[in-house]
Amino acid sequence: MPKAPFALHTLPALTALALVACSGSGSGPAQDRTAAANPYPGYSSEIYSGTENWLCHPDQAEVDDVCAADLRTTAVAMDGQASELGFAAAQDAPFDCFYVYPTTSLDLGTNSDLNPGPQERQTTASQFARYGEVCRTFAPVYRQLTLTRLATTVLTGFLPGELEALGIPPEALETAYGDVLDAFREYVANQSNGRGFLLVGHSQGSGLLRRLVAEEIEPNDALHERLIGAHLLGTSVAVPRGKDVGGDFQRTPACREGDQFGCVVSYASFRAGDPQLDSPRFGTTADADTVALCTHPAALAGGEADLEMRIPFRLPPVYQTLLIPRGSGGPYQSRLQNRRINTPYYAVPGQIRGECVLDANDTSYLEVRIDPEPEGPRADDYPGEFLGGTGWGLHLADVSLAQQDLVDLAGRQGNAWRNR
Repeated sequence: MPKAPFALHTLPALTALALVACSGSGSGPAQDRTAAANPYPGYSSEIYSGTENWLCHPDQAEVDDVCAADLRTTAVAMDGQASELGFAAAQDAPFDCFYVYPTTSLDLGTNSDLNPGPQERQTTASQFARYGEVCRTFAPVYRQLTLTRLATTVLTGFLPGELEALGIPPEALETAYGDVLDAFREYVANQSNGRGFLLVGHSQGSGLLRRLVAEEIEPNDALHERLIGAHLLGTSVAVPRGKDVGGDFQRTPACREGDQFGCVVSYASFRAGDPQLDSPRFGTTADADTVALCTHPAALAGGEADLEMRIPFRLPPVYQTLLIPRGSGGPYQSRLQNRRINTPYYAVPGQIRGECVLDANDTSYLEVRIDPEPEGPRADDYPGEFLGGTGWGLHLADVSLAQQDLVDLAGRQGNAWRNR
């Protein structure tokens, strides 16, 4: 099955069932005992110097920083009791997070411009801002391949050679990657001060970061030593069968322990028993000798574990129409109780579980199970699948499914890197 250089993520902002994030500032204690020399001496970006073309940046005024979003969450327990989970950005965060958002721009044309719309902002806030609990947050605006252009086809996974068949010139993808590379070099050269960094991406953003790791970070010892981890969600990272390194990456293995750093977390999510697994667009590779990596961030060694979801609440009506309707639209079966919730996110601890599986068709994915509670106050199901899509599974919810698990793992990885 074909593997995309990135997976096109339709309406991550729209569905915004994805989260993961950071915001914070300061240099932090005990950092960089072996701070590497600047691998880009004298580098200065015309686009990314300063803060103008960043959605999240520790030097931005709070009013301009997308990662300064309201992330309060209502957690509803099995007995219906609700509690509010607050959020506090780390002060003097000891490491950095660098994020590339998925396909979300509604700009006309093949590549977006550098003026972010609400889609880019909402997606970044929901997927990335919460990482601010543990790290400083950097999220560049980039001239991505637009949702507008890619939505003209039902293809959501394609090989580089197929771009021309879609009328998309190969240089369009180079434009997107060139911006990400430029922003990363500017960050490393002039803004990181030798700190460790963790990469975060989803879909198109993950594909671009996958290339960055392979072409820019792995060949450079100084950069690779500073790589705390890579959370590359909603894309395929190819590994040889039965191995944790090789394939796409030669030096960056799968994360298998919570205190492991310099490693990668990646998965594509599908509901257990999803008929779309007969023709999946994610969790596959083009090479019969490799499989797509799947790492459950709360069960890195394997097995089933709860998923700590953080679900965006009360999506705009136009966005809701793009999802297959499931459940009541909130954590409670009662729509009246749902309307009483006044936080932008909700959680249902202990109700949703996941496990990485490799099926008979060589699809490697995070299998998601929702425990029904027909006699209880909580909803029995939650939206996640794209209406009209085939083979997507829970792609739109990839990040939100394990939002807090990812942030907690990032914190452990950052601590392990500092104490190395």
